[in-house]
Amino acid sequence: MNKTAFTLISSLIVAISLIVAFAIYSITAKGNEEIEKFRAEEIQRLKQYIKDSVDMAYATIENNYKNSMDKVYLEKYYGPRLKNIIDVAETILNSKVQAVKNGKMTLSEAQAEAAAEIKTIRYDNGDGYVWITDTALPYPKMIMHPTEPSLDGQVLDDAKYNCALGKDQNLFTAAVEICQAHGKGFVDYLWPKKTQEGVISDVPKLAYVRLFPEWDWLIGTANYVDDVIIEAIEKSQDDIRKMRYDNGIGSFWISTASKSELKMIVYPNLPSLEEQIIEGKLKKLFESFINVCEKQNGSGFLDYKWPKPTTGGMIEDAPKISYVRLYEPLGWIIGTDVSIDRIDKALAEKQERVEYEEIMIIIKLVSTSLLVIFIFGMLIYMRNRSSNVKEEPEPVEKETAPVEKPTSMDEPMRMTEEIPVLRASPEQGTLRTDECVKMVQEISKTLIAEHAKLLAMALQKAPGAVSNEVKKLANKSIEEVTNRIEGKQEGPIGEPSEETKFKVVTDLNKMVGTINLKE
Repeated sequence: MNKTAFTLISSLIVAISLIVAFAIYSITAKGNEEIEKFRAEEIQRLKQYIKDSVDMAYATIENNYKNSMDKVYLEKYYGPRLKNIIDVAETILNSKVQAVKNGKMTLSEAQAEAAAEIKTIRYDNGDGYVWITDTALPYPKMIMHPTEPSLDGQVLDDAKYNCALGKDQNLFTAAVEICQAHGKGFVDYLWPKKTQEGVISDVPKLAYVRLFPEWDWLIGTANYVDDVIIEAIEKSQDDIRKMRYDNGIGSFWISTASKSELKMIVYPNLPSLEEQIIEGKLKKLFESFINVCEKQNGSGFLDYKWPKPTTGGMIEDAPKISYVRLYEPLGWIIGTDVSIDRIDKALAEKQERVEYEEIMIIIKLVSTSLLVIFIFGMLIYMRNRSSNVKEEPEPVEKETAPVEKPTSMDEPMRMTEEIPVLRASPEQGTLRTDECVKMVQEISKTLIAEHAKLLAMALQKAPGAVSNEVKKLANKSIEEVTNRIEGKQEGPIGEPSEETKFKVVTDLNKMVGTINLKE
């Protein structure tokens, strides 16, 4: 086997080593990228999950609040009571009409008595009353108002009455129009409310009015509906306290959205904090929530660390994600949080699967490269053997055979001289096959050693070190393989036994088998 052939083999070893090294580098880099991508996807999935949960809590609060402001809902909620009050007033009017018909009193006397009796009607701790107007348009006249007698006989055209139906319509005109169209109905409007703290302007109110056609009067009563708003707020707080997600683990909290008066409203995990001013480290956290809502159009995520008890009884800061959302009508911030360490288990399982796949690919790659080197070496060996046989003719030994002279003229002459005969020498015309196979064995050992080092570094996630080591191994392998080749060129030529050939192949199979892992 000539030097050129072995140079080709050594060059092939170096080339495949470089290819395998960079393949390992790419595989590990891709594996790391896949793990990071998986982690990012898990965090994004977690964020979307808590966002959807907070949106559900937000929708509950919004639904309760809108119901408290919805006219249809308010009519169902307050309507029966208001109608009952008007029924009482209408009963008084009907009795006076009957008295007039019976001749017991005049119309003016009956109307005066009816107005006086209706004036005394009170409900809702004295805040509820009944008023009477006529049906003149564009502005009716007040006939009787129990709490503001100065209005009696006045045309109700003051601009302060332009507060009805959400479109600044005169509330008394709106009442007349509804009664003329339907005989009765509801009017929603805004009106000042007196409290212990003073007068509150623009408090929502709902009126129920009914036409009394016999006298062309309109009787009405109204109730402040801020009570239902308060009830809606209380209902929302109770709903949020009870709401859970993530198999009962996740819960929600509500705080005020004012830094000047930062108060906890709902906190199921520690109810003692409710209605308390938030202070200390918790205050800084909730101020950060307010900042998120102010900067991100009313909602957003916040990444932070918060103390968490461990199984050993210690406290350590654990990464968390919160999603918060501002409910502007009530000045509330609704939020929830989740620990990121919950994805650690899924991440570890993913990393284990990726590393296993990497190892399997690397093992197949190394095994294939060894097989290619072995086959290439054997092909070189077979080609050189064939060429050596052709280039070195076998020596010729002359043997003489006797030639006899003919005994007669008719017999052909037999030569008694010796005729040269070619005879091959058993020790010539062949190569040292055992030496060539041993050479391939040494080359394979070198390749296995190099790939084992690269595989070890790949499993330790040191791609940079792999690249540097490749250069050292490549230079070293060229020198070692060349020395082995040149040292094996000389020596006696002989044919190895079948037992020797079988032993060499078995050894190669064992070497390749040492790097295969059982799945």
